[in-house]
Amino acid sequence: MFAGHKKNHLKFAVPVFLVISLTAWSSAIAWDECTVDLYFDLYKAVVGVRLLTPCEPPDFSPDDAYDFQESFVTRFEDPLVGYKLALTWGKGFNATEPIYGRLFSSMLRENKGSIYLSDFVKPMLELEIAYIFGDDVSYPVTLADLQAAVDKVAPAVELPDVLFKDLADRDWKDLIALDVAPRRVIIGKVMDPDEVDVNTIAVAAVHKGQIVAEGVATNNMWGDQWDALLFLVKNLDSRGYQIKAGDFVITGAMNSLAFIERGNYRVDYGDFGTIKFKVKSRKRWNPAFFQRWR
Repeated sequence: MFAGHKKNHLKFAVPVFLVISLTAWSSAIAWDECTVDLYFDLYKAVVGVRLLTPCEPPDFSPDDAYDFQESFVTRFEDPLVGYKLALTWGKGFNATEPIYGRLFSSMLRENKGSIYLSDFVKPMLELEIAYIFGDDVSYPVTLADLQAAVDKVAPAVELPDVLFKDLADRDWKDLIALDVAPRRVIIGKVMDPDEVDVNTIAVAAVHKGQIVAEGVATNNMWGDQWDALLFLVKNLDSRGYQIKAGDFVITGAMNSLAFIERGNYRVDYGDFGTIKFKVKSRKRWNPAFFQRWR
């Protein structure tokens, strides 16, 4: 009668063993070798990392951090699909300005789907607006031309993953270097930009009957969504990049700091749309996964 229980014990023993082994691996790392490969491997393994800046030279600059990011993201094997803005409230991580990162197709998840805590170190909840571009955008650009380049808009939820073990001495350059903590993005139903004034959008996320995050579109340092996009276009251009047709951009969290936990979430944007997702502990165990670690 206990045969089934023995099988289940084995089923859960291997994932626990892997978590312990990966944690031990992280602890044993020579952290004075702060290489791009090291940080990317830990990101892919979903293992907490130490801050990067303490092992960089004292003059390590935001430009140096973006150099690191641009090398970091070349390790992704799936296509670049867009960009994200962060720290758009004008504070946090000792930042002097908002920052940006890149998003890849493997990060996208469907509306009304499942999210797994086992895919994160420290999963956060950010309520955003997505802009899908129908044309390339080069700088300088007028507001009218920028707006004309946007083909669709949509509600979006980003679920970033703050990998750092210790946030006491956090610095915005750490966040820049590791691509601004991307992990999962959910985009809702799209609509034409002339159907909505994006600056009037309000949103609330409900979990277990309680509002756990809320905000409005003007919750950024500019008080305007289009100015956020203009900032990104200018800063991408300063490093030789531009938004391409087919890319999407999420313009930064409208809510204050929030984390996710198990359960059902409903994110209500009013007439702009709704996003739903369910947070589970982990994916169902797949023995083929273990073979990759043997």
